[in-house]
Amino acid sequence: MTGYYVGYFWPDYPPEQVDMRAMTHFVFGRVAPGGGSLPGGVPGELVPGGGSSQDPHDPERPDPNKTVEDYLIGRAHTAGTKALLMLGGDGADGIGFYKSTADNIRPTFVKNIVDYLVAHDYDGVDVDWENYLADTQETRDAKIDPIEARRRLKQLIIDVRAAANARPRYQAPNTGVLITYPHYTVSINDLEPGGKVQQWQADIANLVDQFNLMSYGIGTAWNQAGWSSWFSSPIFGATGTTPRDLDSSITAYVKTGVPRERIGIGIGFYGIFYGPTITGPRQDTEHNNIFETNDVALRYSELVRLGYLSHGTYYWDEISQVGYRSYPGGGYVPALEPSLSRAGFLSYEDEASIAAKGKWVRETKLGGAIIWTVNYGYLPGSKTNPLLTAAKTSFLQR
Repeated sequence: MTGYYVGYFWPDYPPEQVDMRAMTHFVFGRVAPGGGSLPGGVPGELVPGGGSSQDPHDPERPDPNKTVEDYLIGRAHTAGTKALLMLGGDGADGIGFYKSTADNIRPTFVKNIVDYLVAHDYDGVDVDWENYLADTQETRDAKIDPIEARRRLKQLIIDVRAAANARPRYQAPNTGVLITYPHYTVSINDLEPGGKVQQWQADIANLVDQFNLMSYGIGTAWNQAGWSSWFSSPIFGATGTTPRDLDSSITAYVKTGVPRERIGIGIGFYGIFYGPTITGPRQDTEHNNIFETNDVALRYSELVRLGYLSHGTYYWDEISQVGYRSYPGGGYVPALEPSLSRAGFLSYEDEASIAAKGKWVRETKLGGAIIWTVNYGYLPGSKTNPLLTAAKTSFLQR
């Protein structure tokens, strides 16, 4: 059970409130490669992206002798939980990675990564290079060769492992460096012959210790262009117009040579919704103009605060093993935020869907799950994180 904690939201989820025993691996976010999404760095450098959580002078930090980042790493280790550094993220960080892994720059980049891991006592790194690896218009516009980008990604993982394991921190009696990688589900409409994923995807999976599917949000659902309304992170149910689910994607990776126990699934602590003309799953979205997927705006704590979860009708979808809310009769818009779009069909994780995922992961011997992000599930009024507690119970049975 790997939980991401984004440092820039730390005031909204006090570090001392995080249940580290609900996770086997804690990922702190983040640093980014220079030349990417964050200003102030050049290729090969690491740019802090955790806001004031990485500021040693922030007056609100819980330990006056540590940054919030280092405080959280210490709390993880005290609980027997591994601590990983999130390196990168979505969007332009792919450009930063591409620039930072050019053959003449990569040795400097690798050294900076390993230096940071050792300095902060991390057990490993989550290499979050998400973009510019496929032949898309975005990749072509950025003038990036996706084949070269994949080569650079593979070499980065190989070099980080070798450089880290040469340091005493990752030698006996300690364990070697841990490297994880988050990627995507695959559409059943786009599989290779034999129902396989592209070979490079399997190659990356087999280079890392755990390969995790970002199956939440647009990782499985989409709008228009031949899609029917669909769920965030369904286990089953993929069809030609709802072409992504966990089971079919994992089967495709396994067929391409990736062990099941190396693969993790995704749990999003946020929702997505379609507009008021869509009131449930498997409905034609051709004429739907509202598809809200912003994870910050629709984080679980906001779904609670804004009344999404106390309005509409709750249904459990037996096929996908995901619950949802339907708002017929013109949709739902929060009274607290009347300018927001109207929701007709909201897909989100709850205790039941997390329990279903935990049972399925254990029964099918998968590697586990990632949560994006544990911050989103914290309810400040009650000082609880019910979804994280559900994950702890369902996956770890602690």
